Amino acid sequence: MIEHAGEDDDLSPRIQRFVDEYLIDLNGTQAAKRAGYSAHTAPEQASRLLTNVKVQAAIAVARKAQQERTGITADKVLREIALIAFADPRELSEVYKGCCRHCWGEGFKRQHTIGEQNARMEFHAKKGGTPADFDEEGGIGYNPHRAAHPDCPQCMGQGHARTVIKDTRYLSPAAAALYAGAKETKYGIEVLTHSKIAAVEMLNKHLGLYEKDNKQKTDPLAELLHSIASSVGNGFKPVANDPEHNGN
Repeated sequence: MIEHAGEDDDLSPRIQRFVDEYLIDLNGTQAAKRAGYSAHTAPEQASRLLTNVKVQAAIAVARKAQQERTGITADKVLREIALIAFADPRELSEVYKGCCRHCWGEGFKRQHTIGEQNARMEFHAKKGGTPADFDEEGGIGYNPHRAAHPDCPQCMGQGHARTVIKDTRYLSPAAAALYAGAKETKYGIEVLTHSKIAAVEMLNKHLGLYEKDNKQKTDPLAELLHSIASSVGNGFKPVANDPEHNGN
């Protein structure tokens, strides 16, 4: 049995439950199931309810009230997606290439910082060595930020790469949106990010690029974002066709 919302009557408790459940994830079929409709008829029930003017009005009113309570608006959602889509991941971590230890050492021998050389000299003295027989190797002045020497026989002028992880306290808004946390691994710190590709696809679907160029069928996310952009005041609007209902 297909349940309808009357044009003049208030929503039945089950239809009102459908409206409440629909606001959770905007999934008509699942909302119908959670509202008590059978799994077999839920797709058709959802499709019919979402095309009902009274149900649409109830969803719009509930959505507006929800936005006022949470402060979550369509503009905020789209801005967050855009931040992720256009964030520069190099703000989170970068690969630096600099000279190797031999590039700028005397005779291309291994070079050290002043601190390292002092520590070597102290260790040499503790073992009974004298300044005269201390091997300075390539001397002091090692700076990993310096460019590689093109004639270095050790690195062949390619230098060494090292990963630099940025301080997350100073991220730009876009980088902060992209950042999804970090974890310690046996290889060091791994920086986690949200998917830029997924964010770009969301924006493409929102702009209708896939539909125009590829004639693809609009998916639930595209319909949702289209509803966000086209609504006035209410932010989200219900979609006429339930994403999980293919009409069969």
